[in-house]
Amino acid sequence: MPTIRLLDKSVAELIAAGEVVERPSSVIKELAENSVDAGAKHITIEIKNGGISYMRITDDGCGIAYDELPTAFLRHATSKIRTGGDLAAIGTLGFRGEALASVAAVSRIEMMSRRPEDELGGRIVLEGGEVVSHEQCGCPAGTTIVIRDLFYNTPARLKFLKKDVSEGNYIAAAVDRLALSEPGISFRFIRDNKSVRTSTGDGMLYSAIRSVCGKQFAQTLIPADYSYNGMSASGYVSSPLFCRASRSMQIFFVNGRYIKSTTCMAALEEAYRSTIMTGKYPACVLDITMPADAVDVNVHPAKTEVRFAYDKAVFDTVYLTVKNALLLGADRKKEITVEREKPKEDYSPENYFARTAKTAEPEQQHLELSEKEQPKPDTDKTPRGVDVQSIYLKNRREPVMLHSNINIPERFDKQKEKAQNAAESIPAQDDVPLPEEPPQFSYINEDSLRHKEPVKAITPEQPEEEKEIRVIGEFSATYIICEAEDQLVIIDKHAAHERIRFEKLKEEFFRTSQLLMDEVKVKLSAEEYNALNEYYRYVEQAGVELIFLDDMTVQVTAMPDIITQSPQELICDIAGRLMNGGAEQEAALFDDMLHTMACKSAIKANDRTDIYELEALARRVYNDKKIRFCPHGRPVMTVLTKSRIEHFFNRS
Repeated sequence: MPTIRLLDKSVAELIAAGEVVERPSSVIKELAENSVDAGAKHITIEIKNGGISYMRITDDGCGIAYDELPTAFLRHATSKIRTGGDLAAIGTLGFRGEALASVAAVSRIEMMSRRPEDELGGRIVLEGGEVVSHEQCGCPAGTTIVIRDLFYNTPARLKFLKKDVSEGNYIAAAVDRLALSEPGISFRFIRDNKSVRTSTGDGMLYSAIRSVCGKQFAQTLIPADYSYNGMSASGYVSSPLFCRASRSMQIFFVNGRYIKSTTCMAALEEAYRSTIMTGKYPACVLDITMPADAVDVNVHPAKTEVRFAYDKAVFDTVYLTVKNALLLGADRKKEITVEREKPKEDYSPENYFARTAKTAEPEQQHLELSEKEQPKPDTDKTPRGVDVQSIYLKNRREPVMLHSNINIPERFDKQKEKAQNAAESIPAQDDVPLPEEPPQFSYINEDSLRHKEPVKAITPEQPEEEKEIRVIGEFSATYIICEAEDQLVIIDKHAAHERIRFEKLKEEFFRTSQLLMDEVKVKLSAEEYNALNEYYRYVEQAGVELIFLDDMTVQVTAMPDIITQSPQELICDIAGRLMNGGAEQEAALFDDMLHTMACKSAIKANDRTDIYELEALARRVYNDKKIRFCPHGRPVMTVLTKSRIEHFFNRS
């Protein structure tokens, strides 16, 4: 049996350090929290090469006496607790006395510190946890710690670190969370000799959010403040109109300490139930205040995981805080708008035709006609032809635009001519043509990643002869009832048109990108920024061009011209998808977006649709084998054979 013996001190220190110091951001978090506990009002954090080669934390806190500097680096040396009873009411961010010892064990560290009442301060240098020098020196009041060559003596840990830019982003995220938790402290973050963040330190949470998350994000927030059953929560939550594709911006604090809590996340998302789209997640910055003995922060060395004494009370507090904020925010929704830096045009619906007329083709100048000059078609009997672009529905104030470039059978020539004459002044808009033999396109695959043009699949040289189908009528303004050969065909018109739109959008997606005239910058979380940077080749091949800036911000320079989403929403959606799925998401990177675009522009159930539109739609669906399911997977068509119908009526 192997002999049991004590580990060497150096080995034990390395093992203990591994529990606290996972990466450079862990060092910044622990040491900056010590600065907060020291009562600092200004904290400067500087890093180089993602923090691996150099980190410096400077504060103007209470400082450390010269004689106590060596003691500060001993394991479990702390000034914040004295007895076991103190663990039940921890009011500081740090308390274990592990941070300095753990950092010193895996780096070369230098500390200078002076108390305001002392004339001279002290300087201490350690390597691998061993004191190299300890001497008095002159220095400003407060503490400065410099960490060099992190993990120099643990190469196994060093090789698992990510690229410098990714590690730097994790540090930036840690600094951001501290700035949000302590709005009364001014944080300055210097990255590779460039100052990228300075919070105001004016004590206002909104100012901290604006500095950390950006002006655009801050303007989408709703204030939240509520007390319940001895607990309270305050901060800001996102408007339901501005939710994100991931949970990366759900930020919770308990008594000023950043935490990760499934209880709080569940309560937040429950409050948004039925108010946001599926697949979207709300954002928030919430600080939950509760008695110190109602939460146990001594669960994990990183102190981001906590245990609540009353989970149900915490859930109810967060839920009621968010729910009340959303109810009150509904009355202030006009104030929650995204500020446009350069408002140039009136984007109201009333000004739509005026804006469209400016860029219309010469043959479309009829848009300038006033409403009185345009003939209003009969809502029940208006015929449709190739160029008829709108139909007025009963009980609706606005026309529903139904578009198609459809071959009308010759027997409808007279009706078609009449329809064209009746609709000369109705604006024609190019939408999804319904060709008889549309090309098949593969979406994102290896070929389409190498070329921005879509890849055409091999199609037979001799197309099959088109089968005849006759529209009998429409049931419930939703289903097209048709007769084809000896079959009764039922088609869901919305699902069918949605699939046609989706195929068209896929065909056009990779063709062209347009440069953006205005400067569009999007602030992301560290996880979103890193994922977008790592898998950027997939995004670029799809026509979205970005410039990666400092401070976890990207600038959008070009995007496909068929995309109707705002650049900010598009980039957040893409980054969230990549963050959650990585390379596995590349094949369906833009599917959800195109699904939504196709669904919004397709014919809707309960819309009154002209017979010619139904004829063309039925003919396209019946003869195109690709159109059997909508983009969401619902069937488009079902068939009842004549024999089955006769069997039902006992005629077989």
